Amino acid sequence: MKKNSTFKYIVIAVVLFIPFIYSFFYLKAYWNPYGKGNIDNLPVAIVNTDKGDKGQKLISSIKKKKKLKLDVVSSAEAEDGLYNGSYYAIINIPETFTSDMESASTATKRHATITYSPNEKSNYLASQIINNVVLNVEKSLDNEVNSAIVSSLSENIEDVPDKLDKISSGFSTLKDGTSKLSSGSSSLVNGTNTINTNYKKFNQGVESMKNGSNTLSESIQRLDDGVDKLENASSGLDSLVEGVNSLKSGSDNFTESLKEYTSGVDDILNNSKPIIDNMKAQACTAAESGLNEYQEQCVKLKTLSAAYDQLLESSTKIKEGNAQINGGITSLYNNTSKIAELKSGISALKDGSNKLKIGANTLAGGAASLYNSSVQINNALSTLNTGANTLNNGLITLDNSVGNAKTELDSNIQTTKESIKKVETLRDYSKEPVKIKTREVNKVNSYGTSFSPLFISIGLWVGSLMMLMVFYYDKEERFGILGINSDQKIKQILAYHALISASAIVLGILLQTFLDLNITNIPLYYISLILIGNTFMAIIEFLIMSFNDVGKFIALILLILQLAASGGTFPIETVAKGFRWMHKLLPMTYTVKLLRESLIKIENNLLTKNLIVVIIMFTLLFILNLVIAKIKESKLEKVKA
Repeated sequence: MKKNSTFKYIVIAVVLFIPFIYSFFYLKAYWNPYGKGNIDNLPVAIVNTDKGDKGQKLISSIKKKKKLKLDVVSSAEAEDGLYNGSYYAIINIPETFTSDMESASTATKRHATITYSPNEKSNYLASQIINNVVLNVEKSLDNEVNSAIVSSLSENIEDVPDKLDKISSGFSTLKDGTSKLSSGSSSLVNGTNTINTNYKKFNQGVESMKNGSNTLSESIQRLDDGVDKLENASSGLDSLVEGVNSLKSGSDNFTESLKEYTSGVDDILNNSKPIIDNMKAQACTAAESGLNEYQEQCVKLKTLSAAYDQLLESSTKIKEGNAQINGGITSLYNNTSKIAELKSGISALKDGSNKLKIGANTLAGGAASLYNSSVQINNALSTLNTGANTLNNGLITLDNSVGNAKTELDSNIQTTKESIKKVETLRDYSKEPVKIKTREVNKVNSYGTSFSPLFISIGLWVGSLMMLMVFYYDKEERFGILGINSDQKIKQILAYHALISASAIVLGILLQTFLDLNITNIPLYYISLILIGNTFMAIIEFLIMSFNDVGKFIALILLILQLAASGGTFPIETVAKGFRWMHKLLPMTYTVKLLRESLIKIENNLLTKNLIVVIIMFTLLFILNLVIAKIKESKLEKVKA
């Protein structure tokens, strides 16, 4: 009897500990799966074929974060380990990883690619955890590449002011050149103005010479006509002597006129010839230096110089012819008595007259050609003078424009330098352009704490169910009032509530002792445990005591539904649609929320709402169970009577 009594108390003690056993071992196992010593035990193979150094740096970076257990192995070992369960995933770093990363700062950019191969069959959650680590690695690499790109861009931009300074220096040199060019152009304009003015005077002299040569030609023609008459009249001595006398007088007059004419022509030619030669030398030198507008003037001045030479030669011939004529006339005049000599003189006179006529015609033609060329040169000099003025005005405008451009450039260089200061820290900024600042609301200190409300609720539900299963259905009736055949139904209900209350207190004490629970309000914590335990006990009492085996089945079904639809793990919005409508109907929905208030942070409106719902559920079912128990007691009393 004593042995049975001891066993009975052992069973009672074990049943009282069932909520703790269920809650503790689940919570302890999954208290902090992402913490140090847990997540860094996930084995992952990494295959590094990178020919540079960035692959090894990446491995070192991952290892330093201690987020995974990395094994650097060959490709064959990695594949074998992935399929035989030694590794949850493979990370492959290709041989071009470093070169692809470094291409970010070149014109031929390539994407660096890391291949991540998880074996989701081994453990789906493990693949998700590893995937999260890989995503963080990808973000870190993206920031590194962005930093390299921005760094290259910043360096190029920072070189801009120096290049602009060189351009500004070039503008200074250009300004000096345009100033000198403008000054030279002004001198050229002054020179062309002087040449143009002087040449107009010279052209007028050439025109006078041309007119004089025409007059001379007409006089020589008359002289030639006189010689012809003299020659025809030489048969008559008297007429001949008279003609000789007349010829001598005309020759003397002509010689004086010719002397004055040739003297004037010689003066003009000798005085203007150096000017023409100098102009020719300047024009041809300018043409040879590449100034195309002087090509035509060079050619025309050469022609003019040649005409001058021809005129000088013609003048000499005229003098020679005149000398011969004078000699002939003088000889004829002195020897008129000598008919033969006279005739010879007449012949000589005729020859001289012909030469004089030819020379005069040549002189007239040369003078006309000289005048025509001089007119063209005069017009060309006027055009050259106009062009020189236009060129000078353009060079002045160019000089002013270059000066203004340099001033504007220097101003913009300063503005550019001030603007470029903004990119000096862009490289560091680009590593993390957007920072996510977390403002934690109702912070949960561990993974296990977040699941505690669910597992505690499940533990109390299972504990309540096990009490009724063990005590209520005990065939040996070792637990007295707790058994199915007890006729004290009201006391039985109160006894079960006393047991679950004790079990809830034991659960609370042991979890607080052995787990790192961050309890916000200890009194609320224990009140909530006792209230939840009694509420679950009232629900399961109603089901089992009213429906027996069917009630047990319903209690198990409710437990399963609450695991899915209470919102204790995944947000209720993420579960299957069919479970969402049950969420507000299930008691564990409210017990989970009530425990969160005492374990995390109290929100008065949520506390009040959930506390009222749980109290109402407990009160209604407790009263209902008492009513049902009273009815059963009355029936048993009638049976006994």
